[in-house]
Amino acid sequence: MSRLAAADLLREIGSDNPPQRCFLCGEDTLAVSQLEKRILKKLTDGDQMAFTAFDGQAPDLDRLADACAFCSMFQPYNVIVIRDLDPDTVSAADIDTMLGIWKDLPERVIVLVVMRTLPAYEIRRGEPSFLPKFKKLVTFFEKQGVLCICEKKNAPALGKQIIERAKRHGCEISRQDAELLANRCLCDSTLIHTEMDKLLACADGGAITREMLDALTAALPDADVFRMARAVTGGNGGAALSLLRDLTARSEDTKTILGLLSVLSNTFIDLYRAKLGQGAARQTETVAADFSYPKNREFAVRNAMRDCRDMSLPQLRTCVRILRETDKNCKSSRTPPRLLLEQAIVRMLRVRRDGTEVLQ
Repeated sequence: MSRLAAADLLREIGSDNPPQRCFLCGEDTLAVSQLEKRILKKLTDGDQMAFTAFDGQAPDLDRLADACAFCSMFQPYNVIVIRDLDPDTVSAADIDTMLGIWKDLPERVIVLVVMRTLPAYEIRRGEPSFLPKFKKLVTFFEKQGVLCICEKKNAPALGKQIIERAKRHGCEISRQDAELLANRCLCDSTLIHTEMDKLLACADGGAITREMLDALTAALPDADVFRMARAVTGGNGGAALSLLRDLTARSEDTKTILGLLSVLSNTFIDLYRAKLGQGAARQTETVAADFSYPKNREFAVRNAMRDCRDMSLPQLRTCVRILRETDKNCKSSRTPPRLLLEQAIVRMLRVRRDGTEVLQ
């Protein structure tokens, strides 16, 4: 059956012979979670006792083997869910054992591997390219079952979803404003969902206006600052400096620069915390709880866990230090703050993986 889109997978799940092995992943982590819920609803009719969930960071193989060995006579299917299966924390031998268990499943037993927070691939030349550690898993599911990728949607597609959600709540929003909201949220479904909660509450059954978007979304262009941070972590100096130019086009005063510095510093702190969480094999919810993130900020941890994989802890630590020094200099030096921030970006681009700076 190989690769299927989410809609096609749901159709197959609702058939008389649903696929027994499914691997769900994607940049759109909210879509992955929603797809998992819809699959479970179809297979179990919402019965929490009709499926068994396993932590993919440290699965109990004996319990997994037992769970996959039978199907209750009282339920149509026995569904096994493994969330965030991580080959970095699960040995190659244990991966082989799991694949052996899943190769010969009894009838009416269905296995779902769901990558809720861990990135399984990266985009290369516009196409998903799976990380080497996932190649064996992906090959197995492509041959033995179904691979489903929930790719990030563009602004027009997300705009339609925003309009539909507004209608379900008795509200309305123009196509232009819906797409504007999508772009402000970096086309991140989780962030869009959070922002829509605020807008729907404010509209209270009426129209969601541009004034509401401007008033309720962050005053600072957080999305552009986040893109700038991603450009720095990705070593793309041209993009980082171009975004800085756009962000300071209207004003280069100290207040504006300090605001940008604050958002940029918070973004790198998110990346640093996420890297610590990955090193300790923690999931998004655990990292968010450990650092006391509110529920409406969990998306920041999720995004950071996706984007920190190419950075080392020493690199991130040095970048945070550079930003702290820049903040201090902006408040005490006569050097123009805009120049100080530009120098900070150049310094961060030159930080080696061991945390040392390459001097000019």
